[in-house]
Amino acid sequence: MSDPTALLTADAPEGARQLALDGLEQLRTARALLDATPEDPEAVHGVRVALTRLRATLRAYHELLDDALQRADRRALRRANQALGPVRDRDVYAALLQSFATPELDAEVRAAVDWLARRLQVQRTRRLPRAAQQLARHLDPHLDRWQDRLSHYTVHRVVGATMTAHPLAAVVTERLGRATARIAASAQVAAAALGSPGEADALHRLRIDVKRLRALLVPWRAAVPELTPLFDLATRAQDAIGAERDARSLARRVRRATEVEPALAVPLHVLADIIDARRVTLAETVQREWLQGDAIAELAALVPAAADALTRALRRDVEIERKYLLHTLPDIAAHTPGIRIAQGWLPGERLRERLRRSVHPDGRVEWTRTVKLGTGVRRVELEEPTDPMLFESLWPLTAAARVEKVRHAVPEGAVTWEIDVFLDRPLLLAEVELPSEDTEVELPAWLAPCVEREVTGDPAYVNANLARASRPASHA
Repeated sequence: MSDPTALLTADAPEGARQLALDGLEQLRTARALLDATPEDPEAVHGVRVALTRLRATLRAYHELLDDALQRADRRALRRANQALGPVRDRDVYAALLQSFATPELDAEVRAAVDWLARRLQVQRTRRLPRAAQQLARHLDPHLDRWQDRLSHYTVHRVVGATMTAHPLAAVVTERLGRATARIAASAQVAAAALGSPGEADALHRLRIDVKRLRALLVPWRAAVPELTPLFDLATRAQDAIGAERDARSLARRVRRATEVEPALAVPLHVLADIIDARRVTLAETVQREWLQGDAIAELAALVPAAADALTRALRRDVEIERKYLLHTLPDIAAHTPGIRIAQGWLPGERLRERLRRSVHPDGRVEWTRTVKLGTGVRRVELEEPTDPMLFESLWPLTAAARVEKVRHAVPEGAVTWEIDVFLDRPLLLAEVELPSEDTEVELPAWLAPCVEREVTGDPAYVNANLARASRPASHA
């Protein structure tokens, strides 16, 4: 997708439209994959995910999109999503059903599992052509028009008036607060509905609200690591409530199947009881953690840290960090996949530009150019991506000032600690970026025993100075 941080700092209408366009492109890609591999459950799931994310974007930022997609368009997206629902449901039921086919299962019950799995596959095969027809009707004819409508918008200006930018990050922050309030209200309703006929619907409403919060976070979590705890907690809630709902639906389907195949009535009822037992366990977990426990309060407590992280994204030209010299690599860092970084500085005295090549654990490579100004806790940092050809052409000029290291990022609460293991000298450093200069830093329990001293502001441990030092720095 587009640079997430750039979208956060963009004017809200521009950023929202670019976000919607990215979602539309993901939908096109998923749609093409489904056409190529319609029998693959993951291809069906991919289109459903892309549809859900696009619809979530349109819902979350509807007033910024100036009704680019009309009510009929939104209805078409909903119908496209609904068209794939019966196919996806059978994929989910089939996968869940197979999880019960353990070796200790009674032979007759296993035969019932196999029969039901075949029945689900037949139903899926029959429904797939209808789903394809519905996609061809409600989705395919509109993609180009939606692309055009989202790509253009009108800005109204008053002559002589100063335009005040309203960044998308501010809107995302406000939406986070709304989404959390909705989740808290839904959790109260679900808790009150336990044991009543409305229990399933109330839990489903809670799951939808959690799902929307998670969708709101998806575009930004890679660019803003501090969102990870909130995203992970929302994912756990969505998965837990969804698993209970899937088990409830599957047990109901198994019992109905006894009418179709009376000869398997007994083992099917046994299977339904087994599924129900798991559902009860799942329901107890949801009730304990999400309706009566502290998980909802924990989720709400994470929102301020997420909002602060988004606000800091607006100040991405300012770096506020503290740095510590380590005498030992923390175990948690040693077991965290690292990014291999090679960086060098172009010649200069007052202004020095840094080139960096970052190779991620998945093989992805990033090339950036950076200028930093100032010393101490707070420094100006101007950074932009560059292309590999320009990087390679400039890299030889950095021969006199280079460092090479592996960076391990370890999330801790609302911040992320970066542990740098230098490969060209015996040096270990830990850095943490902060929301403000007066933020108190509490060393995590896993890091504190490894710290020799704080070196924030010490020019000897500035990377640019390390790179041109006549003798490698040591932690000894």
